[in-house]
Amino acid sequence: MTIRKVAILGVGLIGGSLAAALKRAGTAAQVVGYTPGDDAQVARALGHIDSASASVAEAVSGAAFVVLAAPVPTLPALLAEARPHLDAQAIITDCASTKRSVVEAARQALGDAFLRFVPGHPIAGSERSGPQAANPDLFRDKRWLLCPLDSTPTQHVEAVSRLLEPTGARIDLLDAQLHDRIFAEVSHWPHAVAFAMAAAIAGGELADRAIEFSGAGLRDTSRIAASSPTLWADIMLDNREACLASAARFRERGEAIIAALEAGDRDALVEIFGAASRWRSRLA
Repeated sequence: MTIRKVAILGVGLIGGSLAAALKRAGTAAQVVGYTPGDDAQVARALGHIDSASASVAEAVSGAAFVVLAAPVPTLPALLAEARPHLDAQAIITDCASTKRSVVEAARQALGDAFLRFVPGHPIAGSERSGPQAANPDLFRDKRWLLCPLDSTPTQHVEAVSRLLEPTGARIDLLDAQLHDRIFAEVSHWPHAVAFAMAAAIAGGELADRAIEFSGAGLRDTSRIAASSPTLWADIMLDNREACLASAARFRERGEAIIAALEAGDRDALVEIFGAASRWRSRLA
């Protein structure tokens, strides 16, 4: 498949990696990027995109596919700005970590073009950010979820799947509402836990010694706490209800551990840790 033009709105880690994969595969005649800041120019200099557009209108004009890979709070404005300039057959998809608010924003902004919107979410990332961290193999053998609505034509879902083939991702389908509940559990709240753990250590009197003597255990459990604070604050606020539900269960287990420690109750600790260990052992 040769695509005449792909417009990527947001060419940081995710958008830049998608652009790099498409460029390497040669499946798009033109890959253009747009960001309000300097990321598009950096991505162009690095060879991830063919050109850096000066505006959303310029980026999406003539594009067969428009991919939104910008932070969640910016998507409503980007969708509204893109709408008047979309080709009549252009297919729109996104890479956001939440789906409910993005779907609603697309419904409000796109009008009849909403039928050509295929919500998506690549399950890949890094604690690094920006086009400098982009990697054409970032998505290889990772899941890329598409979350079509009942009204989304099958041919548009299939078209996005073909667009993504050069990434090497495994395409799966998931209901958009269920998506946000699941990812509060497996991604959004776990990031909050990692941030909280790192912040607790950083705020203690042994913060510097902890860095000096830390090993793989702390590095593994705190790795995602090096992620973008603004990005993850926006994601968790956007998925607030589901994150709070996950937080309530986490607080219950945390309080049970504290109570067992205070009581010196080894059996209670073993029971809690055992249930956690058995579940964790099922992860690939």
